[in-house]
Amino acid sequence: MNKRLMMNDFKSNKLITISTCIFMAVTAMLLGLAIYLFASLAASIDTLMTKAETPHFLQMHTGELDEEKFNTFVDSRNDVEKKQICRFLNLQNSSLSIGDKSFEANMQDNGLCLQGECFDYLVDSNNNVIQASPGEVYVPVAYKDEYEIEQGEKMKIGTEELTVAGFLRDSQMNSMMASSKRFLVSERDYVRLKVLGSEEYLIEFRLKEGSDVNKFATEYKDAGLPENGPTITYPLIKTMNALSDGIMILVILLVSFVVLFISIICIRYIILTQLEKDRREIGMLKAVGISKKDIRFIYISKYLVLSMIGCFVGIVLAVVTAGMLSTGIKEMYGETENKVLVYIFMILGALLAEAIILLFVRKTLRTTEKESAVSALCGRGGSGKKSNLWRPALIISAAAVFMILVPMGMKSTMADPEFVTYMGIGNSHVRIDVRQKDDINNATISIVDAIKKDDRVDSFSVMKTRGYKVGLPSGETYSLMLENGDHSTFPVNYQEGKYPENENEIALSVLNAEEMGVKVGEPVTVLKDDGDGNTEEYVCTVCGIYSDITNGGKTAKGCLDDSNDKTPPMWSIIYISLKDESIVSQWTQEYQSKFSSVDGGVKVIEISDYLQGIYGQTIKNINDASVLTMVLSAIIIMIVIVLLMRLIIWRERKDSSLKKALGLSSSEIRKDYLKKLALYTLLGIVIGVLMGEVLGQRLAGGLLGLMGAMGFQFVINPLETFVIVPVLIMISAGIAAIVSLTEIKRIRAAECLNSGVE
Repeated sequence: MNKRLMMNDFKSNKLITISTCIFMAVTAMLLGLAIYLFASLAASIDTLMTKAETPHFLQMHTGELDEEKFNTFVDSRNDVEKKQICRFLNLQNSSLSIGDKSFEANMQDNGLCLQGECFDYLVDSNNNVIQASPGEVYVPVAYKDEYEIEQGEKMKIGTEELTVAGFLRDSQMNSMMASSKRFLVSERDYVRLKVLGSEEYLIEFRLKEGSDVNKFATEYKDAGLPENGPTITYPLIKTMNALSDGIMILVILLVSFVVLFISIICIRYIILTQLEKDRREIGMLKAVGISKKDIRFIYISKYLVLSMIGCFVGIVLAVVTAGMLSTGIKEMYGETENKVLVYIFMILGALLAEAIILLFVRKTLRTTEKESAVSALCGRGGSGKKSNLWRPALIISAAAVFMILVPMGMKSTMADPEFVTYMGIGNSHVRIDVRQKDDINNATISIVDAIKKDDRVDSFSVMKTRGYKVGLPSGETYSLMLENGDHSTFPVNYQEGKYPENENEIALSVLNAEEMGVKVGEPVTVLKDDGDGNTEEYVCTVCGIYSDITNGGKTAKGCLDDSNDKTPPMWSIIYISLKDESIVSQWTQEYQSKFSSVDGGVKVIEISDYLQGIYGQTIKNINDASVLTMVLSAIIIMIVIVLLMRLIIWRERKDSSLKKALGLSSSEIRKDYLKKLALYTLLGIVIGVLMGEVLGQRLAGGLLGLMGAMGFQFVINPLETFVIVPVLIMISAGIAAIVSLTEIKRIRAAECLNSGVE
């Protein structure tokens, strides 16, 4: 009997049945998709890092290397499983090209390397260790699509040529957030091409299971071993690998929760519409002695079947969509070895979505238990109040706007030039890096001399980074990369406090402040080596804490007088602001030609290009998610408004019939509905915009905080926020209303004379 009733209900309420199935399928698809992508990304990264045997600790070093001291340190430890020193030959990007594509504007530090001897392997598309033959070069997979590189093309380094034999995955430098990229060549070619670049070292360690990487890093520095460059650890490498695609997945996850909320609201009103139609039948069932539990079971059985269908369809859609969205993940990190487990997680995610919906279905169906049989049979009561009928239009409009604005706001914020200040970088027009040189000081001085004579320059600031030992209040010492210079001209974003203005002040990045255990206002002692074996002490007060993603997020800023410092800087950075912003590209190209092409180790780049180089792929992923969200929101709004208007028209059918009997036309009645819908939809849009800019900023802040960008403010695109999104929602609601209100024509004036409407 229950099965027959269910089939009859499906046939007589096709629109409601299909709409319910759609909401259940979309919810299952989005939550399943987000979990699938997240599990797939995490598993693929784990597989790659396991196959490649990624170092647990990596110290980049430019300059001389005392291998005897290095070996003595290793021999004294029992936590080192493997160690090796890899060479990395930095190339001038201006001298590098593949086919007809030049790397002159590329912001990465590109160079040649050899295959790792005992770990840190570079692998192919099947995660097999690559062995390059003479005359061959393997290109980072990150460049494959960016430069449209094909196997067999010629790579030129100056006048030298190599053939692209394939593409490599580099477990530690795969992400564009890593500042370097390695090209794999044979040992014969490396030796032959060594004169074309400057060499640095990657000092790498694999530690025994259970070893403390942070403790090892501290003891490495305390031993006075080479550290003229950034320090990178296994957890940081894993985080950088996950962030680019991970942010897009987190956005999809956020959208899936909003859609789940919308689905619950919509299905609630679908049920209320059905209960309104079935009130007399429910009353009859109660009158003949059918229990409340049995009546509820009849309805919940229907939604259980719809949930199973929706879950199945959602899983199929999630698999199809995931195949398209996970292409980049597979290209960068390869297939996971635990594919079955990934699918299990996806199915569990879809089932979780359906379970939550069914829980709320059961809660809504409890309304059938509150009405007596007499009340239902006589047509009194009801499952809702007329004054609340328009509330879903407001709620769904607000939720849809919020769902659109979060990824849209993240995209606008990350694409804005000022976002660099949340990355630990000054907001200038141009940035000049001086690295991997024998004499960084003199190279910096020659560039500064040229800038001082350039009338087009409005202002500039020179920053030099050196390694220092720092004494903490706890009595421990800490190694710090300190950037000295004038921090007032191009200040970064400070989460707490301000930039340093004198020798007695120091600012720390968020990660350094956390690891050092110090706060704003507390003292630290900077130990400065004068190069003759003497140590000067500077007691500095922590004046500020800022967000930073550069150099692993562990940096500091100070104003120490380093004019007589005999310790060579690790690198120098010059920030430049021009008087005329329209000539930035021209000025950059001029200085690139003047310094980059003739003096290796100097890189001149526009700040906008620098930002695009680091976050370009992430911004593209978020933009794709934003477009998908807009389309999804428009579809949801149309379905919701159709269902809502059907419920309202059904409940107010007698009132509409009476209006027709009094002489009002169908057109006039429709206008009244449209005015009410427009009012509630507009109010929902306003609330959605406010939620998007306040609550959305907090949610996005949590996501971007994973990348090291703390305390940022949403950059609002007025056209998108106040025009495009509201118009999209209003048009979607309008189309749905026009479709729904055709029912008004079918209402007859005589219906108000009947005792009920069936």
